[in-house]
Order: sequence, then structure tokens, then C-alpha cells
Amino acid sequence: MKRTLVIMLTLSLMLAFSSTVSADQTQKASVCELYSVDGFYEDDLGNQSTYSFHIPQINADTPDAEEINKEIAEEFGTLAEDQFENMKNGLSLIFGKVDWDAYWNGDQLFLLLTSDTPGEIINYAAYGYDFENGCRVTNEMILEQKGISEEEYIEELKESVRGMFDDIVTIPEGMETELDVDEMLAHTLNRLDMEQPMFINQYGEIVTIVQIDLVAGAGYNNYLAVTFSEK
Repeated sequence: MKRTLVIMLTLSLMLAFSSTVSADQTQKASVCELYSVDGFYEDDLGNQSTYSFHIPQINADTPDAEEINKEIAEEFGTLAEDQFENMKNGLSLIFGKVDWDAYWNGDQLFLLLTSDTPGEIINYAAYGYDFENGCRVTNEMILEQKGISEEEYIEELKESVRGMFDDIVTIPEGMETELDVDEMLAHTLNRLDMEQPMFINQYGEIVTIVQIDLVAGAGYNNYLAVTFSEK
């Protein structure tokens, strides 16, 4: 089979990969939430906004599950707690939303978490857990399952991003003289490694979240979701 990388989503959009497959009761019971809070807030300056914080935790009593839950709580739970403190003190919210999606590959659960600000700056993180073996699923393990070497994956990932870059990157109005597309591409390719958020979606395909590295630092919310599939 010929493996190909396909660009699935581009630039500043919330991922729309939510599974169309109904989770059974066992799957639903495998994830709970540390925080599940939604509401409306007005700070002392009169700025109004909605907020939504949903922080998942894996329902499993193993060291790896505990470690993943701790990582999620430290990164995303702390973020939510900081916003609760801001609301308590009448301050503006820095982040207004944390959400998650779950994807199943047999007994393997993959959680994709997103956090974003009122200005739509989005961050992504992915976590994998194997319920049958009671262990974390790493990016290296994902590739091994699919029979793909790290070198092959990174090279084809770079090739795909390189081939699509000019078509998907739009320079913000007024910044044409400040941003150089070739330099942006070089920065993006140089930072591609095995640390990118990676998961297996509901179709059994590997998805990697690639951040577009704008040199001026204004592109924090520019991402590609790249799917590695077999044809």
C-alpha cells in the first residue's frame, strides 16, 4: 500500500474530528471530568464573555493513567483554576475555553485537548492510553503499530507541509513586509519532530497537529491537522 499524507484542516479552526461512532457505556465510563464548568462573566471593566472549562481524566487505576491525569491537571486544570481566580477578583479572562475529544482505536483511548483565548489563540495537546495493557500510548508506539518508521513519518510530514504551505498560509493584512513565507516555512519544518501532538482518529488514521511558525510570533493559532493514511 502507498502511504500518503493528506492535509485535513488549515489555519485557526477548532478541530472538527469529533467521532461519529457512538461510544459504548464502557468507553463513556472510561473518562470523567476534573472540571465541568460553563457560564457567563463580566469583569470589573465591563468586558463580557462566556467561559467553558472541561478537563478530562482517565478512569483507570494504573501508574501511567495517574501520570497522564496529573499532566492534564497541571497544564489544563491549573489554567482553569487561574481563570476562576481572575473571576473571583474581577479580572479579565486570559483563557475562555478548555475542551476535549475522545477517539478510540480498539482498547486505546486518545484524548485531544484544546485551550483557547477570547482572541482565538488555540493550543493543542494529545494523550494516549491503552486500557488492555494499562499503559500510555506514545507517539513512537503509534508509528510502530502502523509499521511506519520515525524517519519515514517525519520526512513525509515535511514534504506534505512544504507542498501545501504557499496555498494555506495567508499573510495578515498590514504585515506583508514583516513576514517572509520562506522563512516561516523553514521555521515550521525545523520544529517538526516526534513531540508534535499525535493521535489515532476514529478511522484508524494517524493525525498530527502541526503549528505554523510565524516568524513574527503572531501565528500562535495557525495549525494544520495532517493525516497519515494508507491507500
